[in-house]
Amino acid sequence: MQFTRPQFAGHANVPRMHGELGIEHSGVDRASLRLTEHGDEFVTALAHLRERAGSASWGDDGLFGAFVAAYNRCALTAVEAYAHLGGTVGGTGDALAVARRRVSDAEGDAGRQIAGAHDETGRAWA
Repeated sequence: MQFTRPQFAGHANVPRMHGELGIEHSGVDRASLRLTEHGDEFVTALAHLRERAGSASWGDDGLFGAFVAAYNRCALTAVEAYAHLGGTVGGTGDALAVARRRVSDAEGDAGRQIAGAHDETGRAWA
């Protein structure tokens, strides 16, 4: 069985690490930024839904108070149940950015160590 690297559009010239494993750092940066932005948008949308809850949004004069109260309890329960998702999505984007930086730092450190090893002579290199 022979392993062949799949070709993805726009990824043909991405530098590869040993074993055909590669990371397109700019793509990871874009993905982490999108996740962070989507998390922020989600939190903003939920805040807007919380603001709209209440009888004022129905124009209620008290006649439908019991129905409005029951609906609002259900709606706010759903909003609160999903409230953690915005933070989780945004946190995932932040963590992805940190991971990308750490991989880049590790690649740089490894490259410097390899370059330094080639400059050494004598028993340490042999």
